[in-house]
Amino acid sequence: MAGPNDPQAPAMRVDVGALQTFANNLRGEATSIGSLQSGLADAAGALPGTQWSATCGQAKDSVDNALHRIGDRLTKVADSVQNAGKALELTDQELRDKLAKIGLRS
Repeated sequence: MAGPNDPQAPAMRVDVGALQTFANNLRGEATSIGSLQSGLADAAGALPGTQWSATCGQAKDSVDNALHRIGDRLTKVADSVQNAGKALELTDQELRDKLAKIGLRS
């Protein structure tokens, strides 16, 4: 905790527009990843008469589910970034409003 004689901490500047752009880009990547297919279904018939087909089917399900989960998680990160940007905008506007109430300009 800073004391009265400690130097003032530097101000943090946040580019809310950059946060929004990042969230949008991340959401787009998440959608792309979530819609990917493993391609293992195409390989399933490559070795008839072996367990290869069953193995490909199991691997396909696992990989496809993992890709979908990765997409979902990236979407949640994008949502969090977007919400943080909105909270910063709101906080900044609230400060301007309070300063205006007491006759100060921000």
